[in-house]
Amino acid sequence: MGLKLTLLGNTSIEYNGVKINFKLRKAEALVYYIALNGGASREELKAVFWYDKEDARASANLRNALYLINETMPGALNTDKRRVSVCSFTCDTDMLQSIKDPAASIPESLLWQPLKDIPCIASSTFCGWLDAERRKIISVIVSLLRERIAAAYDTNNIYALEESLVALLKVEPYDEDSMLELMELYKATNRSVKAADVYKNFAAAIHTECGLQVSKRAQEYYASLFAPDTPCSNTDKFWCRTDELTQIMNTLRAKTGKNVIFVNGEAGIGKTALINKALSSIMPSSGTFIFSSRGTVIGEGYDYASWNNVIVSLGAALEKTGIVPQKRSASILSGIFPSFMREKHFSFNVDIAMMTEINPVVLALIIAEMFHALSSKARLVLVLEDVHRFDIRSVELIEAILSVVTFPIKIIISSRPESVKYMTAMFRRQDIAVTEIKLSPFTRSEILFISKSILPKSTVESRGAAYFVNESEGLPLMLFEMLRSLREDPESDCSNGLGALIMDRTDRLSEKERSMLRAMSVCIAGNPDIISETAALPKNDTIQAAEVLVSKGLIEEHTQDGRPFWCFTHQKLREYIYSSIPLSRRQELHRIAASALEKRYSSRTWNPELCAAIRHHYTQSGDKALELKQYLRELVFDVTLNHDIFPTLPDKLLLSCSAPFSSRSETERKISKVLTILDKLRYSGEGGDEYALLEATCFEIIGDYMVSWGEYDKGLIYINESAAISRKNDFHEINIYCLKHLAYMYLQTENSTMLMKTARELLTAAKEANMPQYLATAVRHIGMAYFMRLDFRLAEEIFLHSIELFKHLKLTGKNYTLSILVAKCYLGEIYQRHGMLDRAADLLKECSDVCEEMNLYWGWSYFLAGAADIALDRNDMDGFFEYIDKGVNLFESYKGGRCGYKLYSLKAIADIERFDFLGAKHAMGKTEILLTAVNRKEGNALYHLAKAWDKELGQDERRAEAKIATKLYKQIGCTLRADWIKKKFLGECEQNSVS
Repeated sequence: MGLKLTLLGNTSIEYNGVKINFKLRKAEALVYYIALNGGASREELKAVFWYDKEDARASANLRNALYLINETMPGALNTDKRRVSVCSFTCDTDMLQSIKDPAASIPESLLWQPLKDIPCIASSTFCGWLDAERRKIISVIVSLLRERIAAAYDTNNIYALEESLVALLKVEPYDEDSMLELMELYKATNRSVKAADVYKNFAAAIHTECGLQVSKRAQEYYASLFAPDTPCSNTDKFWCRTDELTQIMNTLRAKTGKNVIFVNGEAGIGKTALINKALSSIMPSSGTFIFSSRGTVIGEGYDYASWNNVIVSLGAALEKTGIVPQKRSASILSGIFPSFMREKHFSFNVDIAMMTEINPVVLALIIAEMFHALSSKARLVLVLEDVHRFDIRSVELIEAILSVVTFPIKIIISSRPESVKYMTAMFRRQDIAVTEIKLSPFTRSEILFISKSILPKSTVESRGAAYFVNESEGLPLMLFEMLRSLREDPESDCSNGLGALIMDRTDRLSEKERSMLRAMSVCIAGNPDIISETAALPKNDTIQAAEVLVSKGLIEEHTQDGRPFWCFTHQKLREYIYSSIPLSRRQELHRIAASALEKRYSSRTWNPELCAAIRHHYTQSGDKALELKQYLRELVFDVTLNHDIFPTLPDKLLLSCSAPFSSRSETERKISKVLTILDKLRYSGEGGDEYALLEATCFEIIGDYMVSWGEYDKGLIYINESAAISRKNDFHEINIYCLKHLAYMYLQTENSTMLMKTARELLTAAKEANMPQYLATAVRHIGMAYFMRLDFRLAEEIFLHSIELFKHLKLTGKNYTLSILVAKCYLGEIYQRHGMLDRAADLLKECSDVCEEMNLYWGWSYFLAGAADIALDRNDMDGFFEYIDKGVNLFESYKGGRCGYKLYSLKAIADIERFDFLGAKHAMGKTEILLTAVNRKEGNALYHLAKAWDKELGQDERRAEAKIATKLYKQIGCTLRADWIKKKFLGECEQNSVS
């Protein structure tokens, strides 16, 4: 297989099928430099990579780097005294030729910057070489894309042509010819608004990045898009809202202050059209960031859903401007909005959520901080449309944002009348000056002016002026639908209201166009693939239907992640079409839509938006069993990754998961929903033969969650019920899960007798079910039972046996590294209690190092806390501070897994030693919160030791705390620590270091 280099996007090196990660990052850059240059002399490599070192030192560094490369990839390099080269290699650019075919897909990595994350070397020669290599690759890609475009023209493949031009503009963002070509394509397919968007984004980009203006030719072409050369073009005009538009524009142009614009009115009154017109007038100008979001029916399935688009755009703006947010802030936002800085792989964990309530005010402060950083680089406009559809948390976040923002920002909010009273009260509470724009129906004179401008004079005269006024009632949506219908057919009957008018227009469509509209009304909006599957239409037929519907003004096209995305031009159109579908057909379409979305669903990737959509469709389909299954899939993922301290999952699966944020309240809300659906199935009989399986699964997951948070009585009820159902129906796997949860419960409650009994049952069940990972887990639990009985010799033998069992699984390709590390951590605790501190320290350091090497964050902060605890026993205060600081920083600012009961007690001791008494007080508060969930003797002992360490307490109080800690440590066999506590606090209180 040999050496394989990835050049497109994120760099990576594979050798003989194994991904290589060099300990020395410069070695990776060295491999790329040698390979892409066809070799290099040793003198050249020293001059490029170690230009700032003396010759002898540079030679030594080069030898070390080459030794590391040869050791990691034996046989990959040819080296002699003068020159170094690569034996042979392949790279991903070898496959580029295939993209010339319009039928071939364009890889996403093709659109990223080549050699994206190659290690940065502070050498002008290296940087110049890297830029040249990138330009060389981009030149090849551009050439191949142009061949693909030519082929798409030859075959009249419009979809491939659009995809290719969009890709070309991403690779060459300042190519005006390609921009104009894409605009021309959009105009030819009746998508003038989309063509205008391309122009505006291009103009803003070249002005911001290059300080240039678009050419006169491009400006003239843009102006021609909306030239009034046909009667149809008049429908694109903006009618009779000059005063309102002026109000908005004056507010947007204000240079200082926090300005709020509140646009409200009935459905169809033109709120969105007014806002879009105002925004379009500022888009071509440089230095403006617009963040927008809109309430949606489907999005009500999870908190803060209505802010998702704003936060995703915020992440993109931060990355574009080079602003790096604080890791903790970024992890909190990524935990709620998984698409925020997705490539950075931030997450958040449930222990932090328990210690710090993540409420709208906390989120508002984080978001405002990021907006503030952007405000120094550009004007900010925040647009929140249709707040009457916002979930309650999203509305609360609006108020919180208004209360904390003090820097210049323009905020546009729109709503129907039902939310006006609430929003007005909110503005009043915040004491905010608001520009309120209440849109009214068109007046008689405005209706006649618009009608005469769009329709032939004969049509207006034949109907009479009163007809247009009475039938439209001045509602813009109704008026323009009337005018559109009359322009197509002057004999149209427009006298039965908007719904009849819309249905009359849809009756004139072909069956495939109507099928697409029905599918879109069910999906509310969607990409071509989802709509095509829901409508049961071939992809090409769907695209052709979309082109017709766009030209008729029924739907409009946007882009999402570089791909087409369709939605109705107005929500009212969707409502009428949706209500016209018979209930049975509507439910079937919802079921098909859910099935289409399920193909995009992965239990490894947390995507609350997709989950909410799937649940919505199953709810509307009336299939409670499928809705329950979706909830259970999410809960298994949620509880296993967020609430289990050490998930029993193989490495490949564990490391491929994107861990969601989950506060306990969010998980319990889902549990409540699950139990409600289960009740309905129980009494309706809809669950059928699957009901027992669904019930057992529900109870097992809920029991696992309860046990994880110390609610043992409730957890025991659910687990026992699940186990009984499982034994009755031979659900062997669920029964094993129940036994595992029970064993963990008895471990946490320090009931060694029941732990031994349950672990042996688990051992037998795992053998019979041929589930070796749970057999090895059962052996570890047996070891813990002996550990709690203070039989450390036998516990050590059993832990070592558990480790061997997990290692044997590697032969079958299943690596359970975390489970091995847990057993090693327990071994370290045994050695610590025996006074074998060096051996214990080595084991815990190994656990931490493996986690760091693999980015295995479950358990990582737990192992660091264990290493710090041992360092405290060794009186290695430098090591103690290093481990505890690293553990806390990891836990609070990145993916931390569950915390454990040691971390913050040790943090308090470290802070006291460094005279940070306020920090120690906060750490003790967090310890108290954690101990309410898991109240083990060792955790309590360490907590009382930390209180005894508190120099701000009186001597008698410290002695009392030390006595409690001593007693608890003796009970769990930590006699060495009990002895030095007595010496430090009960014998010689004046000592300041561990004896």
